[in-house]
Amino acid sequence: MLFLALILLAQTGASTVDYAISLYEMGDIQGAILHLEELVKNSDLSPDEQLRAWNRLGSAYYAMGDVDNARFAYSRLLALDAYYDLGPRANPRLRELLAQVRDESMATAMVQSEPAGALVTLDGDLMGVTPLLVEGLIGGRNYNISVHQVGFNTESRDFTAQPGRNHVLDFSLTAPGTMIAGTTGPQTPQTGQSGGAPGEAGSAEGSASPSLPQSTDELIAALTRGGGGLDMATLAGSGALQRDFSREEAAFAGSTASHNPLGLAQPVTPVRAEEAVGPVMVFSDIGQAAQGRSSGAADYSSRSAEEIMEVLADKQNQVRHIYSKHLRADPLLSGSVEVEMIIQPSGMVTGVTILSSSTYNRAFETELVRAIGTWRFGSVDENEGPLVLQFPFNFQ
Repeated sequence: MLFLALILLAQTGASTVDYAISLYEMGDIQGAILHLEELVKNSDLSPDEQLRAWNRLGSAYYAMGDVDNARFAYSRLLALDAYYDLGPRANPRLRELLAQVRDESMATAMVQSEPAGALVTLDGDLMGVTPLLVEGLIGGRNYNISVHQVGFNTESRDFTAQPGRNHVLDFSLTAPGTMIAGTTGPQTPQTGQSGGAPGEAGSAEGSASPSLPQSTDELIAALTRGGGGLDMATLAGSGALQRDFSREEAAFAGSTASHNPLGLAQPVTPVRAEEAVGPVMVFSDIGQAAQGRSSGAADYSSRSAEEIMEVLADKQNQVRHIYSKHLRADPLLSGSVEVEMIIQPSGMVTGVTILSSSTYNRAFETELVRAIGTWRFGSVDENEGPLVLQFPFNFQ
């Protein structure tokens, strides 16, 4: 069947990523390299296909002993998607090489604040709360990190990410009107420097304006520009690839219909991705999955429940860390969160949506969604459609 498919592709003159991968799997590695090089140079590939092409090109170079070009291919992978991963079942040597390239070309930033628990934005995108390790920073690129806390001036800092370095950024937040050493009067927030949430202004008495956010929920709504719901475009993944967020933005990500304490906007019923995307893998409980299907052009996925669980198990420590951090600020934090994500053929996660939640903690839900958007499941070689994954997290 594979041989016939290759003949058909050759006869039609088609040159696709799948065709190049087929050449690779048949042992024609040099032929695969030639096709992939032509594709990444001249072809109008989708963002997901670019990831798959550079991934296989890196492994093809490595198989030919060309480590330098393999490293270059992996550097292009990370430039497209800072969180790219080969998956737990990939060649360990290739995983090690990608890790080396990541360590040498990427940077991280540990953001700390006093008081802790402040919201962190990276170039305007909401990332989580302090203390927070921000990963996936591209070496040599300029970034702006801002720290926001209800009742305090917002503090901002610009810095250039240095490859291979973990930047430590400490913020000491002050209340509006606070006297700072070396100044002659109360500090008033300035645009682009210290300042409050959108629309905030300082005062000598430090009194709060009725228009200012009075709670973390209101501050999140202001930062995400989404009224009562979260702006998924700023929360899911690195933002390096183009995505269609029209469906996610229509969903109220972060709570069920009964959870809307702000009254800023009435939540709508989440639109489940299975209505628009093919295969769906539903985990009703930890370790238990039933894969269903729905209408769609591509209604098949080769990803198994076991493979998915390997990645999820690997990410449990990250989830526990986020939960433990928010538990310190909210000792009553508990409940369950049902999350839906779309796994693209490249392994990238898009369209992260909270279908239901009983935690009643928007800051926690926000950081959980952002973290899930950075997870990667490894690429699939077949020309498959996205896989919808629904998974419950239980926090006690």
